Amino acid sequence: MPTPFDYIAAKLALAHARSVHARFLRALENVAATQARVLRRVLPLVRDSDFGRRHGLAAVRTPDDLRRAVPVLTYADYRPYIERLCEGDLGALFSPRQSILMFAASSGTTAQPKRIPVTPAFVQDYRRGWNTFGGKLLTDHSRAVLRAILQSSGRHDAGMTRAGIPCGAITGLLARTQKRIVRRYYVGRPEIAHLDDPHARYYTLMRLGIGRDVAFAITASPSTLIQMARTADERSEDLIRDVRDGTLAPNIVTPPSLRQTLSAGLRPDPRHAAALERLRSSHGALRPRDYWRLEFLACWTGGSMGYYLQRLAEWWGPHPVRDIGLLASEGRVSIPLDDNTPIGALDVTSAVFEFIPVELAEADTPATCGPRELQVGADYIVVLTNTTGLVRYRLDDVVRVHGWLYETPLVEFLCRAGRTASIAGEKLTEHQVVAAVNSARASLGLPEFDFVLAPCWDDPPYYRLTCSVRSDSGLPETVDQALRENNEEYDSRRKSNRLGPLRARVVRADVIRGMDARLTAERLGTPEQYKRQCLFSTPGDDDRKLRMAGESATVTNG
Repeated sequence: MPTPFDYIAAKLALAHARSVHARFLRALENVAATQARVLRRVLPLVRDSDFGRRHGLAAVRTPDDLRRAVPVLTYADYRPYIERLCEGDLGALFSPRQSILMFAASSGTTAQPKRIPVTPAFVQDYRRGWNTFGGKLLTDHSRAVLRAILQSSGRHDAGMTRAGIPCGAITGLLARTQKRIVRRYYVGRPEIAHLDDPHARYYTLMRLGIGRDVAFAITASPSTLIQMARTADERSEDLIRDVRDGTLAPNIVTPPSLRQTLSAGLRPDPRHAAALERLRSSHGALRPRDYWRLEFLACWTGGSMGYYLQRLAEWWGPHPVRDIGLLASEGRVSIPLDDNTPIGALDVTSAVFEFIPVELAEADTPATCGPRELQVGADYIVVLTNTTGLVRYRLDDVVRVHGWLYETPLVEFLCRAGRTASIAGEKLTEHQVVAAVNSARASLGLPEFDFVLAPCWDDPPYYRLTCSVRSDSGLPETVDQALRENNEEYDSRRKSNRLGPLRARVVRADVIRGMDARLTAERLGTPEQYKRQCLFSTPGDDDRKLRMAGESATVTNG
């Protein structure tokens, strides 16, 4: 039963959440002043570094000065400086007396992972973004206050540089440095990140949470939430036995010392185990929607992530879903303020933002727009300057502008720049592909499924959909028609026979998940960070990625 202290704590938590949200809204009212403050906070970190002296940052005072001093840069441009940082030469990118807590290892879209410097100032900015997000979220869902939270985070020290600086997930650092009064509401413990097997991590999180009053679950990818729920169901015998006996399955969590640490505080609960048995028998599965009183879920819903939402509801229930915003290892871009939409306010407090119109994406020296110069309905590539030490850094995430909140644009993440394919001039985008598959699946009444699409050379060339759905379901023809409706150039090439009809290739349901696991491991990222590339741009990429996972597939419908 709640105590008087709990009620007082809940009121204080809600009051703080409202004040955090109000402070963020005030920052949106005068974007120019807010961006100027951010620039004044960023410049001292890098001004007196080798990079800063090379680009004359000592003379920079305004965002316009910054544009004139530094060209738009990619990670490849920063790699020599970051390699020096990894060796301990902080002067390469940072002014004297600055420090690095860790490197965020971003899986990105390349085989070699990025290393993003994490400074104390960046941790403050990152945490403030989460507090702003959470403040509005708890204001909207006050029944979740002071109840348990299920969150998956990575390990901040998965690797080390030669200078002994940790490399990993910034979420792991935040989890370890969270205030104790807040930490008590998280069902997981930071040590869970030390389990190398993701299924062991998922099982442990669900085991620790199943006996608590979980109000919501939060992770980056919705596929992680699905995997967590599926793991608990597939291991329901172990889970129910663990609840009954107050244990943590040794056949799943094998390291004895780690299992002892994670199972501390667990107590036998035969009554709850019996209730779980009844739920499993009644519903034919053991699902979070049945054993928790959830208020909402929080995860990515934009871009290709929206494809998972129906499957998410099947496991977790038809609850509101709050998108966590466009959030990369390099920093936060947006903060969604409403449920069931990927659209969020640009977080103008976290970075100095610029935007490249997508039609200028391939320009050698692309012109950029400031936040107040964006056009509603247009698509842009994000460029940011923030407390990671990255200046005019091309993030290569594509956003669409949907409107304004005060002086601040409302943006939606679409896809990574370069996630396009064009073998006959059709300029097909990943966003269009996901929309077409979603439309086809709904019209055919099919359950959700994993897929990738790739171009193939032939006479004429065509696109191939690799998935687990029978090819005689009508899916290839329906997706092909949806692509024609979504992309005029694709339709034109199909009419002129410059592109052949889309074909399907049927694989086992676990094949694409195996590809995901292999790519995640090779890029030294975490499953929570990984975003599947649903559209490959080069013919044969789908075959190569499947071979990397040790899988093979055969075309069953032409």
